Amino acid sequence: MKHQIAIIGTNPPCPRCKLLADVITQKCIELGIDAEIRHLTYTEDEAVAFAKSLGLETGTAGLVAKRLGVEIDNTKKRIANFDSEFNREYEDYNFSGWTYELDELLRPFELKAKEVGILMTPALIINNELKNQGSIPRKSTLINWLLELKTK
Repeated sequence: MKHQIAIIGTNPPCPRCKLLADVITQKCIELGIDAEIRHLTYTEDEAVAFAKSLGLETGTAGLVAKRLGVEIDNTKKRIANFDSEFNREYEDYNFSGWTYELDELLRPFELKAKEVGILMTPALIINNELKNQGSIPRKSTLINWLLELKTK
């Protein structure tokens, strides 16, 4: 059975969307998982329809911030501690400049996204099931989700 994996993100992909797509692609190859992996722009009809099926609309942290009436502190977007444990677990895949600190900067928006009606990028959908939205999960979590596919 060919599994369907979609990453809903931006175009061009932001560092978070790119990292998620790169890790999923590489891990599927390494684990021998037969999957069609697609990167959908959050404005594409298929992405919009998926979000709508959850009672949400697609959007970025910027849209969440706008709905909350706050601004994202862009001065902190490039703060990086590449030596942190979380950053190190992705160092073999991270060619886009993603850092855990970026996810932490956007965490308040991730936590409020559904509350304001947004499916926040990046969103990971595996076989039509939303697994994660708004951040990069731990690599072990991603691997476990993919390993589940081997039993189906």
